[in-house]
Amino acid sequence: MEHIKQLLRDYGYPEEEIPNVLKELGTTDYEQIEKSIMPYRDITANRDNQGRF
Repeated sequence: MEHIKQLLRDYGYPEEEIPNVLKELGTTDYEQIEKSIMPYRDITANRDNQGRF
C-alpha cells in the first residue's frame, strides 16, 4: 500500500486526494496501477481548458 501511495505522490496527486484514489483502486495490484494511472496534472488539464472552447 505504501508503494502505491508513493507512486501517486510521484505522479503529483495531492495528499488529500490519495485516500480517495486508493478507495477507487481497491485491490488492484501495483503493476496494473503503474501501467494505468496518469499524472495528476494530465488528468486535471482538461478541466482547466473546458471553458475556453
